[in-house]
Amino acid sequence: MGNALSGFLAFMGPSVRGHRAQTGFRWRKSGFLGGAAAAGIFTHAVLPRVLGAWGATKLERTMPLPGDGLIPDPDEVQTMAVTISAPPDEVWPWLVQMGVDRAGLYSYTWVENGLLHLGVTNADRIHPEWQDLKVGDIIAFTPEGYPGGRIGPRVVELESARYLVLDSSPGAPPGTVTGTWQFVLHGSGARGTRLLLRTRSGPGRPPALRVMDFLLRPGYLVMDRAMLLGIKKRAEGDAHNRETSSGAS
Repeated sequence: MGNALSGFLAFMGPSVRGHRAQTGFRWRKSGFLGGAAAAGIFTHAVLPRVLGAWGATKLERTMPLPGDGLIPDPDEVQTMAVTISAPPDEVWPWLVQMGVDRAGLYSYTWVENGLLHLGVTNADRIHPEWQDLKVGDIIAFTPEGYPGGRIGPRVVELESARYLVLDSSPGAPPGTVTGTWQFVLHGSGARGTRLLLRTRSGPGRPPALRVMDFLLRPGYLVMDRAMLLGIKKRAEGDAHNRETSSGAS
């Protein structure tokens, strides 16, 4: 009986081991697919909801802002905000000099230069020669000589130390706005600023661009958050230096 059982197990061994191996593979495959699905849900559903309202109060997320009228019925709206310990007129110069071929975008250069090869240098001081931004100008996201050339959102509205509204509508018919960047500055306390960044996208956006927006939105939001923090760091550092210089004199 013992010999017969041993022989039977020896005969069945490869089949049993093969069955276990196939079962293990299926479990690993299911685990991988489940992990990928969870990562996708987090990246494209949870993360945009969290970062899309990062730093903003409920009132700030719902209040009308300059530039809203360019897309009356948006498909997507995100409003982010940061408090800066410097007055609006000292934050404003950091905004108007933005552009990859000017003062940079104050975000992650390892993405801009390491991955996208944009050649960005983020400025740590205010450049007087870049303070003349006006309606119709481009804040470049890519430099001259880059595939596709120097492109970026166009200035459509601005008021010094109050708001800067950019039209980001690549591929849209002339006169049609399908995307906006809206920087708004509100006084906060005696010498502070609430800097809001609202992004809106609406009907008329080309299908290919809609797909790209969906895939890249989490990355956009991460970069936008870094930009706001970069502006905060620079404006507060500049304000501190001003106070130190004033106190020393």
